[in-house]
Amino acid sequence: PFWVHFGAGNIFRAYQAHAVQRLLNEGALDRGIVVAEGFDDEIIRAVYAPHDNLTILATLRSDGTVAKTVIGSVAEALAASADRPEDFERLRRIFVGDSLQLASFTITEKGYQLRDGQGELQRAVKADIEAGPGQPLSYMGKVASLLYSRYCAGEKAVALVSMDNCSHNGGRLKEAVLVLAQGWEEKGLVQKGFVSYLNDETKVSFPWT
Repeated sequence: PFWVHFGAGNIFRAYQAHAVQRLLNEGALDRGIVVAEGFDDEIIRAVYAPHDNLTILATLRSDGTVAKTVIGSVAEALAASADRPEDFERLRRIFVGDSLQLASFTITEKGYQLRDGQGELQRAVKADIEAGPGQPLSYMGKVASLLYSRYCAGEKAVALVSMDNCSHNGGRLKEAVLVLAQGWEEKGLVQKGFVSYLNDETKVSFPWT
């Protein structure tokens, strides 16, 4: 696997998976994309699994006709969920692999939100910081945990690419991941150097899109 995308909804199927499908059709790629869902894994069980990860992209054209395209570029569909530990372990194996180049995101603004309306860390985020990267509950806790596995496997490079429609999206993603990483490092729950790895743009990049 070279590309993991977080967020398995319509935007992913119409844009990221469609882009990979076009590149496969053109012979520019020789492998598909892996998608992971961290909010509601029912979409994995009900939409992807029963249909061998195949979906149809329906595009309404300006003349009123509808174009339909089979999207067959999804190589694996996984649930980033505590209810599916085998899927999360598969994601962890992907994140320690040499072939991984990027992880992208369409998880909406709430995916990066770590604090409640009073500015306090959310309960799941607090629990993750206290417990360490082993079995995270929050979305950003899961991402930080996977990145820690990649760090432990040799500080391998990766691009973390937010594709959500919010200002400074890459910066927001980095800031959220660092809250978890810094909390773990301060408590001695991860190796010293993990935060430096995340801040080293030659190893981990967080581009704005």
